[in-house]
Amino acid sequence: MYSWNKVRVLISAGDFSGDVFASRLAKTFIGSGWDVSSVGGAALRDAGADIIEDVSGRNAIGFIEPVRNIFFFRRLLGRIKEFCKRDRPDAAVMVDFWGFNSQLLPLFSAAGTPVFYYICPQIWASRFGRIKKIKKYVSKVFPVFPFEEKIYLENGVSALFPGHPLAQMLPEPSYNPESPYIGLLPGSRKSELDRHLPVMVKVVNLLGSEGNFRFKCFKAPSLPKALYASLPNNCELLEDKDYSHRQNLRLAISSSGTASFENAMLGIPTLIMYKTSFVSYFIAKQIVKTRFIGMPNILAGKSVTPELIQSAAAPFRILREVRGMLKKDNLLGISAELLQLRPLLDKKNAEENIVGEIEKLLAVRGGGIS
Repeated sequence: MYSWNKVRVLISAGDFSGDVFASRLAKTFIGSGWDVSSVGGAALRDAGADIIEDVSGRNAIGFIEPVRNIFFFRRLLGRIKEFCKRDRPDAAVMVDFWGFNSQLLPLFSAAGTPVFYYICPQIWASRFGRIKKIKKYVSKVFPVFPFEEKIYLENGVSALFPGHPLAQMLPEPSYNPESPYIGLLPGSRKSELDRHLPVMVKVVNLLGSEGNFRFKCFKAPSLPKALYASLPNNCELLEDKDYSHRQNLRLAISSSGTASFENAMLGIPTLIMYKTSFVSYFIAKQIVKTRFIGMPNILAGKSVTPELIQSAAAPFRILREVRGMLKKDNLLGISAELLQLRPLLDKKNAEENIVGEIEKLLAVRGGGIS
């Protein structure tokens, strides 16, 4: 329950990476004297936020998959509506998670709660029309790339690039092409794990017989260990909160998403793969405007690291690409091109900039709104 003598914010985040980024924002709000309630997961809870609902196990990606949770999220919308009436938050911050958070925007508007959006929808990649809803309901957006800020501003949306959260999280690159370790990052959602891990296991079994490689599979904290039971004995399962294990990889095979972008910022050559349902893939093909699915390639404007999607993400096809990547000159060339993207992270403290901007806009002084 909120303390009534403090300013109050509600933060809504969904998947694992969003929960982690939102937790850092929550800590900054709390350090500035705010009370924080949230829709999120374990990271937000550990940061000191009061959890309205843990949705970390409910997040699904695609156009059909989320339908399975529709009744859960409809009930949650009702709970948040009651929360707004009872606790009257002074601000709400949406973090990624557009499918659900977009439903919250009119709810907060009706309650008179200013809404801010952090890690904004990638309208430049698909469904540009979403900007109409953002423009109508959101007081200010905080995109994590400078070019996104420009797009929002040019379309009449108040925007500020605060920096990328990974700028304060990632260690300095120290890529070693002689490392024996190959990493597997199958994704943070169960649906991703179900589709990606069996393929990766087959690749490990094939590649393990070809060289003196050692394998590490990076577990999503939100998923139970039992889901990784198919991993062979020569593959270590671990969590890696400080990136110390990730930093020591020669090469990675990764689901498209935050993990592949983190790898790029560490200079780790990564084969990006993705498999989803046929219907979701068919719909995506109609609306996605970018040539690539991996953020490293999107930002570079060319294919720096291989991408294999749907049926192309098959064990022998992946093995063929990995064999080519493992040549030392290729590893060094890919790593160097990826690290050219590193300056995009900037050195800004995203969380401090966001909280400072919100406090300025709401005229927060001394733990209250003046």
